[in-house]
Amino acid sequence: MSQTRSTNPFRPGSGILPPLLAGREQETATFQGRIERTRQGQPEHTALLGDWAIGKTTLLMHWRRLLRHAGDAVVLTMAYPLTSDQFLSSLVVAIEAELATDWSGRLDLEVGLDLGVADARLRRPARSRDQELRATMRRLVDQRGGHDRAVVVFVDDIDLVSGPGDVLLQLRASALELYAGDVAFAFVVAASPSLFAEVRSAHEPLVRFFQRLTLGPLDVQAADRAITEPLAETPIRFDAEVVGQIVELSGGRPYYLQKLAYHAFDAAESGRVSPAEFAVAFERAFASVSQEIFAGRWAAMSAIERQVVGVTARSTEPRPSGEIEAEAALRGVQPPTTRQALRRLAAHGHVDRVADGMRGRYAVTDRLFRRYLELQTCEP
Repeated sequence: MSQTRSTNPFRPGSGILPPLLAGREQETATFQGRIERTRQGQPEHTALLGDWAIGKTTLLMHWRRLLRHAGDAVVLTMAYPLTSDQFLSSLVVAIEAELATDWSGRLDLEVGLDLGVADARLRRPARSRDQELRATMRRLVDQRGGHDRAVVVFVDDIDLVSGPGDVLLQLRASALELYAGDVAFAFVVAASPSLFAEVRSAHEPLVRFFQRLTLGPLDVQAADRAITEPLAETPIRFDAEVVGQIVELSGGRPYYLQKLAYHAFDAAESGRVSPAEFAVAFERAFASVSQEIFAGRWAAMSAIERQVVGVTARSTEPRPSGEIEAEAALRGVQPPTTRQALRRLAAHGHVDRVADGMRGRYAVTDRLFRRYLELQTCEP
């Protein structure tokens, strides 16, 4: 008998904590060490870097809960495709919300929904956004910091902001100004692995300021635990072959792992999920991921990028840039154009680049995304 959604432990969603947060113990220990040093007056700021579906938002939510349990003041905000000024304004709003301040007479906040995304539009007195941010941060530190407590501001997906390098430099300047007061304050930003490569001239000071913490795929053992341990609390069992398939297809990406396990759980018959049930569940999971993630990424690519990513996805092993250029040339794309497209695709996380001299090797290692690309680029 099919299972109801209410009993399914694998409900996926950005920022929704999984039933078992497996395989992130080392990253969490590193982060907690940095926060402890911050509490002791030696601030350490973090850049959590990782590809999409790798679990950055979920880990930020987990860290926020840990810090709040320890008595620290925490602000968590999500970045959207905004200008630098718009983002700084939205960050001020998030900090004001943490302070629970009366905004009347000073701030007119309108909240509208656009495709389910909250968009804050602010009307404020004439004052530079960075000055306003520093003043608000100072109030947060004065009211919530001290007594062995840290003040931590999380910013998720900061690379969505136009000119992320400028924003990061402004955050750095604000934090450095607070240092004069000997306060326990830290920034944590999350972004794709290409964050610092895209800010160019600002790279060196920002890398020194924001210490990288790279989030990779779960290993096989952690991925297996993330499936089997939550199942142990339910009457449903997955065949060992099904667990292996989910682990392999997910590539260790927690979001895919939950998505596949969620649909597999719903497909259970008589308390069991066999390979036959999972075959049906996989198609449902794949259609859902394609609609939620892949379709938007495909639509954002240029016609040239679509051709180049299609060529790259034809192999499961990393291919030299020259080999991809030669095949793309047969489709009318000149080598210099292919090289530029590969760099853009790698920067946005669509393809993976393996360092190999100046040219590099490229592949699409995400199995689900590669399947989507194969369906989009198959020739009639």
